[in-house]
Amino acid sequence: MSFTEIKELTKKNQEFIHIATNQLIKAGKTDTEVKELLEEILPVILENQKKGVTARSIYGAPSAWVASKTAPLEDAGQPQLNDNPWLMWLDSSLLLLAIIGVVNGAMNSFGAGVNYGLITMLLIGFGVGAGMYMMYHFVYREQARTGKRPSIIRALAFLVLATLAWTIVFFLAALIPSSINPPVSPFFAMLIGAVAFGIRYLLKKKYNIRNAMQPMA
Repeated sequence: MSFTEIKELTKKNQEFIHIATNQLIKAGKTDTEVKELLEEILPVILENQKKGVTARSIYGAPSAWVASKTAPLEDAGQPQLNDNPWLMWLDSSLLLLAIIGVVNGAMNSFGAGVNYGLITMLLIGFGVGAGMYMMYHFVYREQARTGKRPSIIRALAFLVLATLAWTIVFFLAALIPSSINPPVSPFFAMLIGAVAFGIRYLLKKKYNIRNAMQPMA
């Protein structure tokens, strides 16, 4: 890596290198290691900037690129989180079902809650659980991939769509006839919640499932 190569970079690419260098040093990399890492990407950046492609477009945010070079050392010995969509959806749904069961059962014990039917509880739990996974998929995962927060317009649009979807879930749940949707007693509701917590704990322990509500580092 030479001073001449740095001067040939555009201002945006120089800024990328400057930020990446500082973050590599903060991460504990030696001067030699920093130089070697930057020498790997400088030719690629120089070649692509001729086409109008920035370093961010190739490597994402400087923090994301630095993390890709330092995370293996920091996370050594830690198992990788499982981001299988079906398992993450199931994890979120069981969490919601557990909360609904325990809270609803406790409130109904004092005559202060809404007595949900069994199918209603399942529909709300798994429906809202799907919404939680979509939040992860379109917001948290995208933010981690690009290193940028989603635009306000996109975030608001997703929030409106998610709210509309959850409203539809609750509306459909209310239309289910009681003949196939027997009311759940407070004790049984809390039992469902406890079982859901237990199943979620066992699945999380076995498969190391990523939490959909936890932003990605």
